[in-house]
Amino acid sequence: MTLPRILFSAIFTVITCLALGLLLFEGLGIRLKRLEHELLAGITGSALLSSLVFLLCTVHLARLPVFLAAGVMSLSAAAWMVWRDPRKREALLPMPRFWQYLFFASFAVYALVYLSNSLAPEHSPDGSSYHLGLVARYIRQHGFVRITSNLYASLSQGVEMLFLFAFAFGRHSAAATVHCCFLFTLPLLMVSYTRRIGHPRAGVTAALLVYLSPVVGIDGVSAYNDVALATVAFAMFYLLQIWRERDDDRLMIPIGLLAGFCFAIKYPGFVATLYMLTVILMARRKRGLFLRATIASGAAATMALPWLLKNWYFVDNPFSPFLNRIFLNPWVHITFEDSWRAILTHWLLPSLQPLFWIVTVTGQTGGQLGPVFLLAPLALLSLRNPLGRRCLLAALFFLATYPQNIGTRFLIPGLPFVALALCYALEFSAPLLTACVVAALLLGWPRVIDKYRAPTGSWQIEHIPWQVALQIDSPIAFLEQRWSGYNLARKINDTVPEAKVLWSTTGLPEAWMTREVLVNYYSAQGEKIEDILQTPINRDLQPLWRHRYTFPPRTLSHIRILQIGTGPHEAWSIGEVRFFHGEQEVNPVHAEAKPFPWDIRYAFDHNPVTRWHTWEPLRPNQYVDVFFENSALLDRIEIYCAHDQWNMKMRLEGSALETDARLETSHLQPAGDLRPTATRTIKALGIDYLLIGKDYVTSADMHADPARWGLREQADTSAGKIYQIQ
Repeated sequence: MTLPRILFSAIFTVITCLALGLLLFEGLGIRLKRLEHELLAGITGSALLSSLVFLLCTVHLARLPVFLAAGVMSLSAAAWMVWRDPRKREALLPMPRFWQYLFFASFAVYALVYLSNSLAPEHSPDGSSYHLGLVARYIRQHGFVRITSNLYASLSQGVEMLFLFAFAFGRHSAAATVHCCFLFTLPLLMVSYTRRIGHPRAGVTAALLVYLSPVVGIDGVSAYNDVALATVAFAMFYLLQIWRERDDDRLMIPIGLLAGFCFAIKYPGFVATLYMLTVILMARRKRGLFLRATIASGAAATMALPWLLKNWYFVDNPFSPFLNRIFLNPWVHITFEDSWRAILTHWLLPSLQPLFWIVTVTGQTGGQLGPVFLLAPLALLSLRNPLGRRCLLAALFFLATYPQNIGTRFLIPGLPFVALALCYALEFSAPLLTACVVAALLLGWPRVIDKYRAPTGSWQIEHIPWQVALQIDSPIAFLEQRWSGYNLARKINDTVPEAKVLWSTTGLPEAWMTREVLVNYYSAQGEKIEDILQTPINRDLQPLWRHRYTFPPRTLSHIRILQIGTGPHEAWSIGEVRFFHGEQEVNPVHAEAKPFPWDIRYAFDHNPVTRWHTWEPLRPNQYVDVFFENSALLDRIEIYCAHDQWNMKMRLEGSALETDARLETSHLQPAGDLRPTATRTIKALGIDYLLIGKDYVTSADMHADPARWGLREQADTSAGKIYQIQ
């Protein structure tokens, strides 16, 4: 993609947002001061464009000509509006000359660093996997389709809708550059806000501390969404401040839209609506309170509810991939949700005690805020003035969800408020504020970051790729030389036929791929295939623990197998259930299970590598109900289980079986090599290719003898080997 096309795509997206925002402000009769009017209108317009693209995706009109027409019509309407009403607006308070020079010089230097990185080919971890991977899929399919194999498709994707608009014209780099525009807008908003309230020195310092933060920089130049969330949250905070001053209830609509857009950007953004309602309810003027809150909440709902309804329609859970205990569904396992939450809250750190040092300096949780933010506790000193209290209240809300994921970038939405509160506390000393800016300028430079970060704290801007950004050097050569993910994506595209599905043990750069992939931990289906694949080499997963219940012959129409044990780290599973009268096997006609009823068929398929699984911890009153046609004469039931559930305890219920059935348990020997059975079963589930990571549990065994598994090696990549199932 050529540089002019990339720039056009990003600029066209940004000015379309501005046009939509200006039209909304004009329609509501909102007129703000110069600069803040355009900034706040542009951010509000981004929410409107995101909703428009969502609607187009819903009706499968996510196509370049449609986007072009929508943009041109928006720009034409806004241009007509500006031409018809050329009145000048009041200016903000001026900035002192020194602080003006300091801000724009610092801003410009790092803008070159940031813009060159955003224009370079996108290769960030999450940006190249699911952020733009899903965007590329929506473009190919012209909108939304049911995606049950990727939990990330269920997250709200408000910013991804803007990426989609830009991607249609300029592909990957255009989307990343749209996010970079949010990065450029945030410090301008912060300075504009503090000029309005008469504290430009604190505003310049706080804006630059955020702008120069290493994690803000790398996030902002990538196709992520954390900087966008911070920008939208601050814009909402800014509009609430104007509303306090003016008491103009027309502002409730853009305030509500921005609050809802925070949720549409990512789930933790729901706190924006709570913050908004808190500020409204704390207002001095109580008259019309309910009406104002209703208008703002209604506007927020128009942004947030579509994402919940999409999930409910496609995956039966409006809050997927979370709350699966409440909204039961077959697409995300409860055990995965529990383990995922545990990982996100600890990041596998041996201790959380040094967390403050990690997120500010060493960066083992995915980047660092920068050593200057070691001063952040001083922000509490600003509690003595109303401006500081407002910022700290906002920070309290936007950092409230951080313990759910302690990755450094999840601090970004609250960072502008912390920075402002800190600078209010230090505003008594201009030299001290200047020293903070100089320190941030030096400590945010890529090669300087290398001096203080930990070896594993490496998510940062590493270089200034201006030659590839200007396309003096080839973008393809840049990707081939600097990022193994691109070569992996190309190898997968070349190896896997278009109509086939690849199952992988690791996340893949799907933004650069055109093949359908199923990652092992992205969905219940992926985990089920992993369970099947590991069964042949892990005896603890094989159905070798036989529970035989014998009883006097009796006619039965229904039997319940009840699990009464408890084990927080185990899950109940049944490999096979068989029913007998003498030597004759009797087959049931129907079975039900609780929990996870969807896979109960695997307990009756006579396949030693499949099993029914609760996919949640052992607890009493889990059960399997079995029904027989016209009743059946039985005297024996055999239940074959795996050995990974030692706290499991079962009993039979129905027709006095609770007291009459005699239990005998035995441990069987493997019945043969299950490797080809496993791959045949996986192929029957629609998987034709496997990408097995080099450190994966089956890797060595498959590499030693692929034919034993019924596999043929197709390619050796940086992520592992690709096998075709024969």
